[in-house]
Amino acid sequence: MKRRLLRIAACLLLCLAALPLSAAADTGPKPAVTVHVVNAPEGTYYLDLLITDPDDYENIDPADYDPELIAGLKSWEDEGWYPALAEGTNAPLFGDLTPGEDGAHRFTYFGLPQTFRIAVSSPGGAQATAEPFTRTVFYTRLTYDWETNTVTQATSPAGFYGLQFLSTLAPTLIVEGLLLWAFGFRSRRDWLVFLLVNLVTQAGLHLWIAADLVTAGSHPLYYLVLLVAEIPILLVELAAYVFLLQEHTRARRALYALCANAASYAVGYLPLHLAVEWLAL
Repeated sequence: MKRRLLRIAACLLLCLAALPLSAAADTGPKPAVTVHVVNAPEGTYYLDLLITDPDDYENIDPADYDPELIAGLKSWEDEGWYPALAEGTNAPLFGDLTPGEDGAHRFTYFGLPQTFRIAVSSPGGAQATAEPFTRTVFYTRLTYDWETNTVTQATSPAGFYGLQFLSTLAPTLIVEGLLLWAFGFRSRRDWLVFLLVNLVTQAGLHLWIAADLVTAGSHPLYYLVLLVAEIPILLVELAAYVFLLQEHTRARRALYALCANAASYAVGYLPLHLAVEWLAL
């Protein structure tokens, strides 16, 4: 009976792990930049990100906007800097030149530049930050002071990656810990092995995420990309649990590793998605 229940549990968990792959082709979070403006100019103003490599993808219809303010955003084209929304990018960029209800400007999707300057065009004239800003995290929040024409605050990479790490480590430890107990592993040594192995593999996962998703922007098959990253994690944990756990047979240890990774993949990335998206607000 025990063996039959374990087989059923394994099948259910593996099926659950496949659920994210049934989502739409363009799925998963997208990189974003949120600019909060302080000491904003009076009246209507436009804010855009200046880039050095414009392209022919039209993000907005210029006819819907004030031509004089649009012209102000293009004041730096002679210097090789072009407004991303107003001029065009090589991939779609979502956003608006005017602030939202909370006074913030949000830019997102595949056309989001990694390096940019902030430009503001108002009835009193146009200005742009002197120094380019390079984003180093998936979701970036900036505070831009219009009076001083500077970025005064930006998302801390340490805080961002710390939250991102905890957002997958915590549910992974809970889900895989429950399965570890269900599989009959009780010794203190086996639980210490479980904790150390997850700390190492989760750290490796987030190093890969930081190196790939920030520079690449995102991937339309987000969960499939994460599944590719999960394969080496599975192999590492499979070997570690088979040889380092002491209780029960190696077959049970291996079965636990398979079930634990399927379960953590199925539920582990939803908190990651929600936690990092919160940083873009």
